[in-house]
Amino acid sequence: MKIYVVTRIYHLLNDLSIKIITQQYVSRPENKRALTDMYFPQFGLHIEVDEPYHLSQKEQDQIRELDVVNATKGHQFRRVDISKGLENVHEQIDAIVQEVKRLKNSDLDFKPWIPEKEYDPERYIIKGTISIDDNCAFLRMTDAASCFGKKFKDKSIWTGGINHPIEENVVIWFPKLYENGDWNNSISDDENIITEKSKNNELTERHTEKIINLPYHRRIVFARVKSPLGDVMYRFRGVYELDREKTSINSGLIWNRISKIVQTYSPS
Repeated sequence: MKIYVVTRIYHLLNDLSIKIITQQYVSRPENKRALTDMYFPQFGLHIEVDEPYHLSQKEQDQIRELDVVNATKGHQFRRVDISKGLENVHEQIDAIVQEVKRLKNSDLDFKPWIPEKEYDPERYIIKGTISIDDNCAFLRMTDAASCFGKKFKDKSIWTGGINHPIEENVVIWFPKLYENGDWNNSISDDENIITEKSKNNELTERHTEKIINLPYHRRIVFARVKSPLGDVMYRFRGVYELDREKTSINSGLIWNRISKIVQTYSPS
């Protein structure tokens, strides 16, 4: 039902100048985080879809919402209660759609979202950096990698990582930070720690020993995610460095975030 609400809002708006982000990350106190179901960054508006289990955690939801409002200095929330029947859900969705349209029409400084420019690596090459605050994501691995000094003729390259074309001993990494096949990589709630580990202990042992013995202990991370339309994208998470003390055969590879910003380079 959550997907139904999100896609209905998207299609009823039918406006590509309005940017929509699903599963928007927001930091909370005590190294916690919140993921809001739908976010309109041009208006500072979050949408939450309240499924039946939310009825038993209203107080927690209110605390979480207040944390997000405080962290973002005033973002607004609208909630869709799906427990009241489909007709009522449609009425709630219609109200949100009309509000978003009104916000756009009343904003004299409204800047249309241009996906082609947002996903264009040239934007970040000219800027000279990529920051967490940019909410940067690319449609292809090669688009992300081309921000660091190399052009790719073949745009369909699919790989776990690419050596940095300029900086030594640095890898541009495209991890799946969730259970996938033999692997169960994960990221902490505050996104400061990535754990790289296989569900197969022998594979974890071989991989851990291999990485420890290589010089590539710093990684620029573009994690694999899905866009609002379900397309695969690669979102910048920061620069991570191997924690040799905490890394072990049992715990897997532990990567600590050391920077939320990275330098970009023009292709040579």
